[in-house]
Amino acid sequence: MIQLAPQETVLLVMRRHWYVFLGPALVLIILFALPSLLLAVSQVFFPALAAPPAAAIIRFLLALYLMALLTYALILWIEYYLDVWIITNQRIIDIEQEGLFRRTISEISMERIQNITIEIPGLIATLLKFGNIKIETAGETGFTIADVPDCYRAKDLILAHSRAASARHRAG
Repeated sequence: MIQLAPQETVLLVMRRHWYVFLGPALVLIILFALPSLLLAVSQVFFPALAAPPAAAIIRFLLALYLMALLTYALILWIEYYLDVWIITNQRIIDIEQEGLFRRTISEISMERIQNITIEIPGLIATLLKFGNIKIETAGETGFTIADVPDCYRAKDLILAHSRAASARHRAG
């Protein structure tokens, strides 16, 4: 669990754009529909598969296939949903979920941010208004927030609070 400092407030919580999840979701839909098509075709060309011993084996294999697909869909959803970036008035927290049991949490304080670059990777990203935000810090490599919806708003928010934090740090 992420603990916030006493004067720290969450400004924005971002997840990847829904378009990133669209490709794997379409593949899963096709893979879910494929057994129905194969069963319909196989009963026409191979009527012996509808006989009791073969039908039970086919149903068992189909159940295993569907369970594997559901497990894969769950893992994809978890990776998509639990990849999150939290922008507070004092820091940026990057939480990356990799698989079911691996999570990486990084953070950069606002006063250390030196430069922010926005990259719009193509036509679809331009039309759907999402992109990558690269945050650079002094002495470190920084990190990239990939496929962020409304990345210009996030950049402006980060820069405003970064400048305010730097001014407080110099004055204090």
